[in-house]
Amino acid sequence: MIIPIYLSSLLMNQSGHDVVKKQISASMASRVHFYLSSLETELARLRRLQMEYVSDDDLLSLGTAVSRMNDFERSRTILSVKSKLYLLKSSSPFVENVKLYVPALGRSIMANNFDDTIPEAELAAMLEPGNMSATVFGFQGRLLLSGVYPDAIYVNRQPVLAIEIELSKAEIVRTLSSMANGEAGGAVWMSADGTWNVTSGLRPPVLSELSGAIGTKPADDRASAPGQFTMKTDAGSFFVAHEYSPVLDSTLAVLVPAEKVMQPLNRHRDWIWLLSLIALVLVVAFSYWIHRLIHKPIKRLVVSFRKVEKGDLGVRVYHRNQDEFHYLYNQFNHMLGRIETLIGEVYEQQIRSQRSELKQLQSQINPHFFYNSFFILQGLVQMREHELADKMFRHLGSYFQFITRNGAETVTLEQEMKHASSYVEIQKFRFSGTIEVEQEELPAEWAQAEVPRLIVQPLIENAYLHGLENKTSDGRLRIGFREEPDGRLRIGIEDNGEELDDLQLERLRKSVSAADRAIETTGLLNIHRRLQLKFGPDCGLSLSRSALGGLKAELTIRKDKEDTA
Repeated sequence: MIIPIYLSSLLMNQSGHDVVKKQISASMASRVHFYLSSLETELARLRRLQMEYVSDDDLLSLGTAVSRMNDFERSRTILSVKSKLYLLKSSSPFVENVKLYVPALGRSIMANNFDDTIPEAELAAMLEPGNMSATVFGFQGRLLLSGVYPDAIYVNRQPVLAIEIELSKAEIVRTLSSMANGEAGGAVWMSADGTWNVTSGLRPPVLSELSGAIGTKPADDRASAPGQFTMKTDAGSFFVAHEYSPVLDSTLAVLVPAEKVMQPLNRHRDWIWLLSLIALVLVVAFSYWIHRLIHKPIKRLVVSFRKVEKGDLGVRVYHRNQDEFHYLYNQFNHMLGRIETLIGEVYEQQIRSQRSELKQLQSQINPHFFYNSFFILQGLVQMREHELADKMFRHLGSYFQFITRNGAETVTLEQEMKHASSYVEIQKFRFSGTIEVEQEELPAEWAQAEVPRLIVQPLIENAYLHGLENKTSDGRLRIGFREEPDGRLRIGIEDNGEELDDLQLERLRKSVSAADRAIETTGLLNIHRRLQLKFGPDCGLSLSRSALGGLKAELTIRKDKEDTA
């Protein structure tokens, strides 16, 4: 919110700066135009008076009939002419002196003094055709206006009268100074050809650069319009306003130091930057204060919640200030304490329930197996097959020892597979010659993996009971192992029983997938539930059609899963 407002303020300040700069340039251009117009008017008036004077009766009599005058008439006429010249000189503050050259008289008459000669060089310059056609021309540092009578001077004839008006450079300098009054600048009036100039307040290097920047006489009248530009010199930057006068064939220019003119605006800009710096410091301080007061406590609370999401209930947060966050932190700590207490109670109750359920599930062993085993053993004894009976006794002893040992809820996979092998050996006595058993070697790295007791043997028992019991020949039972890349092991028990149809297989699959919602857990369901309780939901029991044609029961366990029983 602050940045757009601040940028808008800067744009407004810059816009005001540009407007003021344009107004200053326009004011300077208007001032130049006014003074140049005044100068043109005044010099045009002097030019007209000059031409009127050369047509005056007294001046013409003095120039043409001086030889017929006596001394008195000549003296009176000279005094009258001198008086008229003085009136012309007094008519304008821009006139320094007026001189009249009378060839017939052989002398000159001046308004300011009684000198009667004009230097030859000055007289030659005054009679120069180019200077007579020019409004103003320069001579030895002075500005002159000249006029002759008659105009036939352009042919080789001596003029009857020649009048010269010398302009007052002091008055012109004063006028130029007033143009830049109070601005610590300067002004210059200079000819288009660079032969003369009158300056006020300008040093020669600046004047030289200005002359080069303005140039000579414009190529067309359109260039006589006022112009403004900024000129950079070694002495600094200047705002320049200039205008060319076709009437005077000269240019009037005024220069104002940019630093002097823009000083109030620069001071205003400095204040803006100072206020901006103060505002920035305040914003940073306020932001830091808000960060410490609100954002940092909230972030600490969010981080604590994320730790709780990952299961870390030992997190505690504290706040020194007695504000709303102090209350939130205390309630957060109190909530975690209550959650830990409730989790402890629920976890302990769940463990007890799991242990009770596991012990109940482990005791659900098919009693028909015992009866059949004892009948087989009785038959071997009656047939005096003592070696086979001894082998049967050893397998039965190992079998009963494993299922009656209640001290440990988990065993190594190697022990579980030895128990399953004992069960298979016992069943070989019952199904002698009718069922072929293929059992792969247990991978060595999985031998010491902890698994729940009685997870493989019940599946083998289920294969004999429901898949192979009615086989009179060519029965097949396969026990295999397959390691997964994600660190799991699949133990497959499959048969070639013919009594399992697709409807029964689908019903078994659904019962296994709903094992966690079943009220009574027996058979395959108890194995699946125990595996999931220990290894997690991605492990357990899966059922499918075997490549042999019967049922394939596949156990999935994880070696790196900690025992939760």
